[in-house]
Amino acid sequence: MKRRVFSFSPSMAEQLRPFVEGRATDEPLFLTQGRLTTSGKLIGGGVRLEPDSFVKRALKPVLKGLGLDGGADAFRHAIATLLDSLHAPMAVRQEPLGHVDSRTTMGYTHLVTADDVRVAGELGALLDKEFFAQDLPKFPPNAETASESIAEAV
Repeated sequence: MKRRVFSFSPSMAEQLRPFVEGRATDEPLFLTQGRLTTSGKLIGGGVRLEPDSFVKRALKPVLKGLGLDGGADAFRHAIATLLDSLHAPMAVRQEPLGHVDSRTTMGYTHLVTADDVRVAGELGALLDKEFFAQDLPKFPPNAETASESIAEAV
């Protein structure tokens, strides 16, 4: 697996500092988990957790618990999309993703419009306040709904 180098903000550095302070540069940050025997003895564990193992053993169960089974690659899509929204040069986008071909990077990039952001925020606000049917927007009795308008157009 190719090492990837990327930059992050000073605030991110501060958030990561407690995890790396006092560690040797070659000391692993993530270690495999040991298991307890029925007698309570800890066996195994303490070995460097490789990236593939981290995804399989740590990240996938969290994603599955969130109902996002198989969604680990979504992080790569999110990074590509965020870097695109910042108008980062293609080389800057490709490096953390490990892509050689810009077409691959563009396949990971998704268009996010101002409308997407606005609607997501409004939907989140509705869900955050534990909405009920009476909280939904009201339409006059003769107002067309979007589905009725679309049906008429077809």
